[in-house]
Amino acid sequence: MEKSLTKNSIFYLIYNVLNVVFPFITGIYVARILLPGDIGLIETAKNLASYFVIFSFLGIPTYGLREISKVRNDRKKLDKLYSELMVINTLSTTVFLILYFIIIFSIQSYRSNLIVFLITGIAIALNFLNNSWLFEGLEKFDYISIRNFIFKFLSLLLLFLFVRTKDDYLNYAFITVLGTAGNYFLNVISSRKFVHFSLSGLNLKKHMKPIFYLVVVNLAIEIYSMVDITMLGLMCKKEVVTYYAYGIKIQKILLQIINTFTVVLVPRIALYYHEGKLKEFNLLLTKTLSIVLMLSLPIIVGISFIGTPFICKIYGDSYIRSAEVLKILSLAVCISPIGYLLGSRVMLVTGQENKMIFAVGAGAIVNVIGNGLMIPVLAENGAAIASILSEIVVAIVYIMLSHCYFNLDYKRLIKTVVKIFLSLLIMAIILFIFKFLNSNFFVYILQIPIAILVYFGGLLIMKEKIVYSYFKKMVGRLVKYEK
Repeated sequence: MEKSLTKNSIFYLIYNVLNVVFPFITGIYVARILLPGDIGLIETAKNLASYFVIFSFLGIPTYGLREISKVRNDRKKLDKLYSELMVINTLSTTVFLILYFIIIFSIQSYRSNLIVFLITGIAIALNFLNNSWLFEGLEKFDYISIRNFIFKFLSLLLLFLFVRTKDDYLNYAFITVLGTAGNYFLNVISSRKFVHFSLSGLNLKKHMKPIFYLVVVNLAIEIYSMVDITMLGLMCKKEVVTYYAYGIKIQKILLQIINTFTVVLVPRIALYYHEGKLKEFNLLLTKTLSIVLMLSLPIIVGISFIGTPFICKIYGDSYIRSAEVLKILSLAVCISPIGYLLGSRVMLVTGQENKMIFAVGAGAIVNVIGNGLMIPVLAENGAAIASILSEIVVAIVYIMLSHCYFNLDYKRLIKTVVKIFLSLLIMAIILFIFKFLNSNFFVYILQIPIAILVYFGGLLIMKEKIVYSYFKKMVGRLVKYEK
């Protein structure tokens, strides 16, 4: 069990690292080729399409992941479940694609940039092929990682070939959806190894109630996570959208890495809970929460010191406003995964998804009101502050609703937190010293690995349980390899 969890975590970490590296390279390249206004237009179009993708999903990725993990050892039930969810997904995609077309043809600001909105709408049209939840439920994280690398690399190659001047923004818009299309088509082909699709004997009705709850939840999540860009697009210049988008782009990349350790857990914690293995269930939650804190807190500290020079050096000095956005949004790197792990993941596996709406609904309300009040005054920084406030509200409500379903090892957790803060103090001192050194590119790059080594070295010296155990395993494997 432990070995397979480690393997899944490694592969999913690779998957998320790829999701870090490629958008990072893409963002740098595009920022120096295209105009901020054109980038802002594409981000606005992608933002609109995302709402319809969420609607057409109907909560199936989350629901399917949970349900697949329950029946994965029963091929007959697995085939039936897969077929039912794919049919529901196809029907919903058709409905919301039609609605998307109606909206972009009806609203003048969208109609005047119709080609961009048609291109980003491809992501909606292809949603009927999306069965990624099948592979996650089956814990096929090695396949997910390899597939992702192939299409990320191809998309990057196409970007370098076809986006070379400021007039190539339509090419960029098209390339952004090609990776999604490739992933979907390959998933459908690969799924034949594990499931058989059939239209006979389907019972769609039984899935509608839990899916309905998850639709509402996912919509509310998207409202509080995407409404900031939507409202910025309506209330500010397109350039402001770009500044915010580049700040949140890096934040989401960092969140992907942290959430690696929560996503791979969903099938396993669902299995533990439904088999009544509550000790293992709580131990896994405690360990994962420790890892989340261990990784997220140094990121926040690091960004507070190097966020501004980091943004300016990779995107250019004209994107300095994105640095302030990133510093504010970095707080979510810790807040969001805690709520996600102790709230939505616990509530999902315990069958309490109907209550999740209270948390995300509260977050959506706070974000909309916060954006409305702060964007006119603080522009992109106002949107960032509103986003953080909503994340705090969501995390608090999630934990309040779900705390009765888990019992963490708080003594172990407190010991870990104390060691984290002591290591963070040393790391902060190192970064503070670097601020007074010559700020050439070499020194700037050098401080990042040094800070990381100092931080984890401190945890190792204090024999923090998770770090120390992984270090011993690595040393043991090296010794074995040498022999």
